[in-house]
Amino acid sequence: MIAVSQKSGCTAFFGEILIRLTVPGKQLLAQAGSLDLHFVGAEANVAIGLASLGAATRMISVVPNTALGRRAKSVLQAAGVDCSRLHEASGRMGLYYLTPGAGQRSSEIIYDRTGSCFALAREDDFDWDTTFEGCDRL
Repeated sequence: MIAVSQKSGCTAFFGEILIRLTVPGKQLLAQAGSLDLHFVGAEANVAIGLASLGAATRMISVVPNTALGRRAKSVLQAAGVDCSRLHEASGRMGLYYLTPGAGQRSSEIIYDRTGSCFALAREDDFDWDTTFEGCDRL
């Protein structure tokens, strides 16, 4: 059992929340009639993992003010991640397509992140004086 100390402040994570569209089964992307949708991102994944161990975590990012952005936020919140510093903006989420490997075929990833809300965020979109309040790690 791994224990995480609650004595210190939260850990803040700054990064892009992405949509992963995964080909089901062992199909190729060109063969797929449907895709499975997941909300992911390196920082979000680690924030969720630490929250599941009882650590206080906070996600700092930008998501679109759409149903997809609200769903991404709710997924993180349901996992115990503080999303009070998750901003909404006009635009789109970054995404990537994953074709899982099968047999001798390796996995394939195609990124589509250009022009996402996070990519277009400006420094003054965040209140840096309060963003990290209560956190002692980034």
